[in-house]
Amino acid sequence: MAPPDTPYVLHTTTGPETLDAIQQTLDDVWSAHDIPDVVRMHMDLAVGEIGANIIEHSGGGKPVHLRMEVHVLPESVRAVFTDDGRPAPVDVSQTEMPDGLSERGRGLAIAHRVLDELSYRRDSDGNHWTLVRSRAE
Repeated sequence: MAPPDTPYVLHTTTGPETLDAIQQTLDDVWSAHDIPDVVRMHMDLAVGEIGANIIEHSGGGKPVHLRMEVHVLPESVRAVFTDDGRPAPVDVSQTEMPDGLSERGRGLAIAHRVLDELSYRRDSDGNHWTLVRSRAE
């Protein structure tokens, strides 16, 4: 088992392989730590949704520099994304599922629903997304 709070870091430029690299980083975390299945599933889902949103929207069709850090803490798992793309025009506290006929717009609502914390902020370094899920089942 890896020591607690040893960060797992992915630093890349977004492209066709980015989601696979994000998932591989999470798989490395799961193989090194005893995390309940439901927590892994929720983090996989939420991290994938936020990662896909960054890839699709942050660069306006162009690649962005992306850093993802995953920390396994005694009480939670925390993933932090930082990218140098455009600001995200969202208020994560106001996310809700779109109507049943909508083909898009579920990612943030899904992530918000399965996490204990989802936050976004923008500063001079870019966009920062923080995703936290308690380790308790």
